[in-house]
Amino acid sequence: MEFKKTNHYSSGRSRLNVPQRGETAPVIPQPAPQPQATKAPVTPPKRRTRFSKKIITITVGVLLALIIGILAIVNAPTPTKTADGVVQKLDYATILPEGSSISQLGGWKRVSPPNEDPVFAYTDTVAKVSISVSQQPLPASFKGDVSNKVAELAKRFNATSTIDADGSKVYIGTSAKGPQSLIFTKNNLLILIKSQGKVEDKTWQAYINSLN
Repeated sequence: MEFKKTNHYSSGRSRLNVPQRGETAPVIPQPAPQPQATKAPVTPPKRRTRFSKKIITITVGVLLALIIGILAIVNAPTPTKTADGVVQKLDYATILPEGSSISQLGGWKRVSPPNEDPVFAYTDTVAKVSISVSQQPLPASFKGDVSNKVAELAKRFNATSTIDADGSKVYIGTSAKGPQSLIFTKNNLLILIKSQGKVEDKTWQAYINSLN
């Protein structure tokens, strides 16, 4: 009598699909990868300008210089004029004959044209000859080369003769009719003397020596 093996799978139970030796394992489907969220690009911080502090410093310096210049102009001393235009005091140092005051000499009067830098002069008398003595600060263009600049200016007035007075080289020009022009520097001033007639050199020396 033969016994048959009972087949349990025939009764309806599901059979495991076990791969046999040598067979390929079944492919199990993997879930689809989810797209990664893209990060917003990071903007690097702006670099500060390397010369920003230097530019600010220069700007402030220029503004301060402008303010100081404006204040200097506004607060600059101005000559005090009388009703007839005579000035008793200038805004720069001047020299006068020893023992004389500007009031005794009649005050300073402007002798330069209105459209040019102001130049003032006083009147005096030397050896009974009327003279006009103008004084102005030594021009900036003269500094560093005073001797040559004065010589060039003297040529314009045909002042070719020279004398020495109190260490200053004085250029003298004499016209055919007698009036003279003297040009020299003293105490950082450019001085021009015009006379109505001829004066002896020794008298000029004595007068210029007395200026202080």
